[in-house]
Amino acid sequence: MYFHHLRAKLKANTIAKRLFLSTSMLLGGCASILSGLYQDVHVTTYCDSQRVEASCHVSNENGEWLLQSPGSVKVQKGFGDLVVFCRSNYFEPHMMRISSSSNVSSFGNIILGAGAGALVDVNNGAGFDYPQDIRFTVKSCTKSRSSTDYSTE
Repeated sequence: MYFHHLRAKLKANTIAKRLFLSTSMLLGGCASILSGLYQDVHVTTYCDSQRVEASCHVSNENGEWLLQSPGSVKVQKGFGDLVVFCRSNYFEPHMMRISSSSNVSSFGNIILGAGAGALVDVNNGAGFDYPQDIRFTVKSCTKSRSSTDYSTE
């Protein structure tokens, strides 16, 4: 009788472990599935409060992208900072760093997947987001402005 009870308990324990592992694997990389590896960011450049055109180079540990500001680009998400370097006829070349932040999907990985999926999302960057709208403001506009400035907001 004791062995029958022990066998039933082991079988139930094995089923629970398999169910847990299956669920963890299905949820593994949850942010990768729910929010994807890429996101759009929109960059608008300002000389003081005046919106101006600029050529920008955007990069992080996962790649490099070019855009004309004001404009958007699709970037691969990452844990590290998003580095935005812009040059314009209205200001000297400037750079700014934008930190990523954990997105909601990564918290689901920690709670539901016991952290297994969080490891996937940290490694591929899907567990992080950058701000969608980046306001690149240069205070010291030393180059000459022309009549092609954009209107202010």
